[in-house]
Amino acid sequence: MAKLLGKFFGDAPKSAETPKAFTIQIDPAKFNLSTKPQGPVHIQLESLKQKLTKLSSNVENNLMLSIRAATKRNIELAASAFKFDEEYIQKGKFEVEYLTLAYASFQDLGEEQLGVVRNARMILQELERIAQFALNIADKTEYVQFANVQDLHKDEYGLKPMGDITAEMIKKAVEAFVSGNSKHARETLDMMKEIQELYDKAVLKIKSSVNDQNITNLTGVLSILDHVKASADISCSISSNFC
Repeated sequence: MAKLLGKFFGDAPKSAETPKAFTIQIDPAKFNLSTKPQGPVHIQLESLKQKLTKLSSNVENNLMLSIRAATKRNIELAASAFKFDEEYIQKGKFEVEYLTLAYASFQDLGEEQLGVVRNARMILQELERIAQFALNIADKTEYVQFANVQDLHKDEYGLKPMGDITAEMIKKAVEAFVSGNSKHARETLDMMKEIQELYDKAVLKIKSSVNDQNITNLTGVLSILDHVKASADISCSISSNFC
């Protein structure tokens, strides 16, 4: 039976070497988790907020990097987005997840403090979605062609400004939580109007120019536009909790 299963699923590894799929090099023991806060609770939660801010910044940067790679059809740049995700974003997500789970589940925090932890975890999960959208964009780099690939700051569908605005929205949404300043949240919601206008204009242009020869390329472009807009939508979803 073991031989038969081996044929179906492959033989077990003959060494204790870590499989290639497990690429995150991280030591959870260094997170200093404990069943009671290490010092004043507000300092512990402030450290958590700082880690979430850093993660947010890395997610913003990788989204813009992926858009740049796709619009310029730069395969090397797209590959670097995956490397950046592995080196920084995956590690950041791992740490914030452990901290929020441990604080919420194993420390006897007050209701207000638990609310901070729950919001941090909610934002983490939303940032995970945006991080994946960035990789989805990078994945399409080889399969889309833009007209102005030589022009550093332009593309015919407004993806560069869409990316810049969306990155700023992500930043403001997280700042609204970290600082408690509802102004940042309201600004994020207002910026969505610009995103919608750029998106609608780009989609209209695509629909007016699509034909059987370019439909595959334009479908890829539309997918990238959708990912950027979805990232902006997520920023608004985060901000709506802090208005």
